[in-house]
Amino acid sequence: MPAVSFVLAHIDTGKSHTGTNSVTAEHSRSSPLSAACLNSAYYHPNYPPSSPKANLVLASSDSDSCWFAINCKNLFCRDDAFCSVGLEIVTPDSNLPLIKLGESRKVIKVILACLQPDTLPDIGNIDFRVLVSALEAAADKYCLVHIEKMCLLALGAYYCTHPVEVYTLASHYSCRWLAEVASKYTLKVNITQPEYQDILTSENYDVLVSLHKSRINIAKSIVLSQTIAVESNSYKIEELEELWAEASEQIALRITRPSNNFQQLFAPELELALSRFPKCAKCYAALLAKFC
Repeated sequence: MPAVSFVLAHIDTGKSHTGTNSVTAEHSRSSPLSAACLNSAYYHPNYPPSSPKANLVLASSDSDSCWFAINCKNLFCRDDAFCSVGLEIVTPDSNLPLIKLGESRKVIKVILACLQPDTLPDIGNIDFRVLVSALEAAADKYCLVHIEKMCLLALGAYYCTHPVEVYTLASHYSCRWLAEVASKYTLKVNITQPEYQDILTSENYDVLVSLHKSRINIAKSIVLSQTIAVESNSYKIEELEELWAEASEQIALRITRPSNNFQQLFAPELELALSRFPKCAKCYAALLAKFC
């Protein structure tokens, strides 16, 4: 199955790149990096070329490429995790192998933070788009299973705000518990909208449609199965029961979504009850208790 991608357009880092870390020298080998790209490249302050035992430089895909000097042996991954996915050249300033990756500065920073054996990154505060990009890169490109699991865990903070995206990603990466949680929050959105059609696979869409239809049918069944609880000596009990029988059918017809505002759903019947029983407080109270 192909990777599910929600990666958006390039995220501008908004950072000024000046100082001693700027890479300005000419490189010694021909490469796909132009002179302009080399002149605008800069080292990340936490990964300078002077990093202890640095043996590799990773370059981001940003227009002003950010470089990360790392020691692969000190990272919690295979030594060749990045070497098979990019075009390798030699850096002009440190004579280290350089790999041009397809990820932005922010995404590479997240991946490297997760690979540090002695730190625990604050993945709960990572931007949703960056987190998704890190998940896809770790799982589909670099085969970094533990980062994949960390990113899926962090996605748990977004099932309320991005339920369809989280559900699709969790399903794709076989994270059942997260898919189940996110699926419940999809009940609040219209999954037939084009923006969600572009995200959901046909299989995931069918599952959610089945869930939404089931919730609609259950809501209708609950409304239709209710009875009015009134005392035997209540005023106009037969009319009250007749009104509720008619009202419940009308309410059930208006339930067309899996998530409803019940005050709005029952409002027409409450207005009708006021006109039918203007002087019967008990009758209206019985209906009010049922509707609200």
